[in-house]
Amino acid sequence: MASTPLPADHLVRECPQKQAAVSWPLPVDMYLDRLVDQATAAGEKTNRKELTAALVATASFSDAQLERLLKRYRKATVRDLIPVAEGENVIPFEHSRPGPRTGGIPRRS
Repeated sequence: MASTPLPADHLVRECPQKQAAVSWPLPVDMYLDRLVDQATAAGEKTNRKELTAALVATASFSDAQLERLLKRYRKATVRDLIPVAEGENVIPFEHSRPGPRTGGIPRRS
């Protein structure tokens, strides 16, 4: 593995990139799209990559907070992340093509 020097005062967003190779449940992916839509509606021009990096880079947790966070995630249902129409119990998942998302994901009230 080659060494890559990272100047301590360099902007993180301008540092060399590394492929994250993350896979996660479909509802988490759908929720990320909703967060990007929310940030865009708030006036931020962003994308999934930048928002995910921002969430990870700015997260700071105690051991107890991490424990609670993981327990909460492990008990989460699809309904906790994605709006479900009254009387419905199934959420359709629309497969997206690779590339930038165009929005249109409903927000949870």
